Amino acid sequence: MILSMTGYGSGSAQKEGLTISVEIRTVNHRFLDLHVRLPREYLFLEGEIQKLVRKVLDRGRVDISATVQNSSSAAFTINTNLVRLYMEAAERLKEEFKFQESLDLKAILNLPGILQNRDSAQVDDAEAMSGLIDTCMKAALEGVARMRSHEGDALQAEMTSILSVIEESAQRIHDLSLNSAAEHMQKLNDRLSQLLPHGGVDPQRLAQEVALLADKCDISEEIARLESHINQFHSLMTGNEKAGKKLDFLLQEMQREANTILSKSGNLDVSSNAISIKAEIEKLREQVQNVE
Repeated sequence: MILSMTGYGSGSAQKEGLTISVEIRTVNHRFLDLHVRLPREYLFLEGEIQKLVRKVLDRGRVDISATVQNSSSAAFTINTNLVRLYMEAAERLKEEFKFQESLDLKAILNLPGILQNRDSAQVDDAEAMSGLIDTCMKAALEGVARMRSHEGDALQAEMTSILSVIEESAQRIHDLSLNSAAEHMQKLNDRLSQLLPHGGVDPQRLAQEVALLADKCDISEEIARLESHINQFHSLMTGNEKAGKKLDFLLQEMQREANTILSKSGNLDVSSNAISIKAEIEKLREQVQNVE
């Protein structure tokens, strides 16, 4: 199952004039990297938000932004006790340091903590707040899931196309390798004939040398493993589990087999196809980086 790590979703919920809105944006990341932005008075909801995300997402950077709006006529309350403390402190400073001015209304209203958002005062029931955030998050995560699925379909189509090119090159290497022993014998025989033009080549010794050379250059196991990895790649793309990490591992193994084929084979056509496979694997790697 191919799911992209790129997604967006939003949700909102209301209760007694209070509106909570949530936006979720996700991009690719090796692990699940959560970032939650909440109003200060609602930071206690962060743990619940992370728990909801972890139930749905396994990988990716996830940015969650929650906003709170109060439609009531009096959205703020004044902390009169704090005002009194500020005034007393100001009077002490004025007496001790002989300041000429005192705090005015504008200065008082700008002091930290004087004006308090009534959102937290109106909805101080943690269970009710959890219900609102749960509704928002579920709607937003559903949007993220839809977008990730849609983007995943496009990724799968692109990766299938690239994989077909790798399969064609692997098949050509397989076909070329079938005649490798005969080619080695012919090349060695021609070379020895040039060096020993009067027929001094021992056929039995020639066969032994060719057998040793063929064994050294044999790439049948690498081809078989490469074909197996390709089949596993197809299975993961069409299976029911999230495949990103396994696909990334398979690409490492496919690259290893291509490198071994390239180092062992002396056939130019085989080498050319192995290089083509390596290039296509890199294209696949770019796509897999965004697969959950």
